[in-house]
Amino acid sequence: MKTQLMARSPAKLVLSGEHAVVYGNPAIAMAIDCYAESTILSSLTPAILFNFLNFHYAKSFTLQTLNVLKKRLQDKYHAFLEGQCGIRDVLKRPFELLQYTVTDLLETWNISLSQGLEIRASSDIPMGCGMGSSAALVMSTLYALLHFLKLEIDPGRILYLGRQAENLQHGYSSGLDLHLVMKGGCLRFEKGQTKQRPIPNIPLSIVQTGRPKSTTGQCVSAVADQFKFTTIGNDFSSVTEAFDEALQRNDIKDLQECIRENHRLLVKIGVVPTRIQEFITAIEREGGAAKICGAGSVRGDNAGVVLIVSERDLSPAVQNHGYALQTVRGDVRGTHVL
Repeated sequence: MKTQLMARSPAKLVLSGEHAVVYGNPAIAMAIDCYAESTILSSLTPAILFNFLNFHYAKSFTLQTLNVLKKRLQDKYHAFLEGQCGIRDVLKRPFELLQYTVTDLLETWNISLSQGLEIRASSDIPMGCGMGSSAALVMSTLYALLHFLKLEIDPGRILYLGRQAENLQHGYSSGLDLHLVMKGGCLRFEKGQTKQRPIPNIPLSIVQTGRPKSTTGQCVSAVADQFKFTTIGNDFSSVTEAFDEALQRNDIKDLQECIRENHRLLVKIGVVPTRIQEFITAIEREGGAAKICGAGSVRGDNAGVVLIVSERDLSPAVQNHGYALQTVRGDVRGTHVL
């Protein structure tokens, strides 16, 4: 085996159809140039050291201890499915997600390690803000470990492993984030199936409004009844279909109108805080279009990342609301070994 191997995964932005995609409706999303990286290193100690640079966390575990951790998380997730606890009660610490991911891979394929490992992870993707940070870390870790161990596993199985982990974080993962960070580019996603789309050739920017007080899983749970018992999903689908058509024509005016309509639907289901609604209204007054790109929030003033599409420089309007504008570009490589 190699003594060291690194893999990288991009962040993502949902351009149309967030929330609705969980219930089988289509969504359009693209990978962008922010990254998570995972490095696997051989170690002389007979244990697995998890070194998460963003959290200044480093701790070693035996496989036996990791298997106990995995069972505890599975039991907690089952309790969530039974309505006995909230999704935030499943993962107590963010680094447990990768510990589960690694353990699940080793256990599922009955892998015996002939040496110790260090798993070193870092990310410049803001966490909990709708940019797929957990999916990127999960996928980069799976890729790095599989290539380090020289294992060839069908991409569908990799996605399955990733989704098992993502469910612990979000409750019900649609799989969209995982598909996108694995493949890169721009994708139409519907019921687990993907179709390639051109990366939008339009001026795209994002604004970081701050980490939401509610998690993705909590937001998904809060709006579930609206998608199960009303026709709101059909409204999201219509907007995404129109967005898809405009995207393939590269029609910026129609794309902007679809984004504005998507924003109105997100407001309707209650995941756009008042402060963010006011900010987006100001952007629309300047001729731009904007919407949240993740789950949003059902509490507090922050909503994670907001996407802005405008041919004009909206920096003054953004700065007036205390935010900063960041231009983003599409990533076409997806997850890959460095």
